[in-house]
Amino acid sequence: MTKCFEGIYPPVITSFTEEGDVYETGIRNVIRYLMSERVHGFFINGSYGSAVLMTIEERKRVAEIIHDEVKGRLPIITHVGEASTRATIELAKHAEELGSAAVAAVAPYYYSGADAYDESQIVRHFADIAASVRVPTFIYNNPRTSGYTLTSELLAKLVAVGVLGMKDSSGSFTLLGEFNQAATRVNPDFACMSGSVGLMQPAYNIGIKGCISGTANAFPELTVALYRALEAHDWKKSGELQNLVIAERKIQSAGGFRPAGCYTFLKLKGIDCGTVRRPWREPNDREARYMKEEAIKLGLLKGYGGHHVG
Repeated sequence: MTKCFEGIYPPVITSFTEEGDVYETGIRNVIRYLMSERVHGFFINGSYGSAVLMTIEERKRVAEIIHDEVKGRLPIITHVGEASTRATIELAKHAEELGSAAVAAVAPYYYSGADAYDESQIVRHFADIAASVRVPTFIYNNPRTSGYTLTSELLAKLVAVGVLGMKDSSGSFTLLGEFNQAATRVNPDFACMSGSVGLMQPAYNIGIKGCISGTANAFPELTVALYRALEAHDWKKSGELQNLVIAERKIQSAGGFRPAGCYTFLKLKGIDCGTVRRPWREPNDREARYMKEEAIKLGLLKGYGGHHVG
């Protein structure tokens, strides 16, 4: 199973119209672009995908559009996390019916941040999800947004009840390594994926070969090149590309929120990707000009005329 979840998986942004409706054309444009740049799979309806800004029915619709566009050519991990177990399972079953390779869920948010749940409740939540579908269940560890801090000890318990993979967005290389060690002791086939391409090179060197990379929405060619250099054991080139990734991530955050910066860069590349849903905002004209100028300095926009921004 692990091999299926190696390589670069963009956590796909969701396209909206200016009025805030799901923009199907934009979603399809983004998927086509990412596939043309040879990404290895997709993670959908997650943080970059504005999941918690959508209703359950909208999340189902976005998943349907993406599965229809991909047509089984690449594996899709569908994030199905909700505040309740029941709603999470509803989304998980829908994702399985569509053909998702796996489902993923954050810890049940909101109340978990208020210490309402002890470990036994978290374990039961994930055990119930895993029992509801035949495809692998992942835990999406994102303590900043879910309000829940996962430990390696708890992860081992989750693996014991059927969790088969994880996306770790802690941002800590040490924690990522601890999670991988704890999980693979219980199940050697556990699929541990980094939630940050900023850690791709060191993660790869300790055996973690899958990355769910937000940067890959905007610059899939850069992140795929980094992965290929690592696969070739070209440490000099991979080091150069890893440094370039780190520089790009800072530029993408110019508007204060890195996911929103993806829309600006895609538009600079001439891709109709729609826009964000409020209360998100895209980078303003000044920020967008800065992003364009700095990306050009880094050689990241070669060959793209792009749309005028600002």
